[in-house]
Amino acid sequence: MTEDAGELAVRPLEAADRSDWEQLWIGYHAHGPFGGPPPPPAVTEATFARVLAGDPMLALVAVQDGGLVGIVHAVLHPVTSSDKPACFLNDLFVAERARRCGVGRRLVESLYDLARAKGAFRVYWHMQVANATAAKLYDSVASRSGHTVFRRAL
Repeated sequence: MTEDAGELAVRPLEAADRSDWEQLWIGYHAHGPFGGPPPPPAVTEATFARVLAGDPMLALVAVQDGGLVGIVHAVLHPVTSSDKPACFLNDLFVAERARRCGVGRRLVESLYDLARAKGAFRVYWHMQVANATAAKLYDSVASRSGHTVFRRAL
């Protein structure tokens, strides 16, 4: 996809995106589900390298007016119920200035296309129960599974 000023483009993450990506990564951690500082620099570096590598991690960026305004990270992984991989949408974040303009929807829809091209049979994700803004988008692009997530830190 090409990018024109004002037009929204979604494309794979590139090495040259590092600085803009990090600003969105920091915003995701500050204003997203974590509400705090980003992970330590070594984790940020490792995450950028893994999503840039593209397999099994995937990364797409939304570009508008020459800068990144959104990111989505996902992981392809095997499952026991299919011979095809599933795709877990791990992180989705849109800069405040680009919210409520369809950027999140475009990122999710573009991830569907990429996951399909990679052979995945399903894309799924988790959401904080109280995140009504995200729920509005998610309810329009997917259906709720009815499952509850259980976890234990190790």
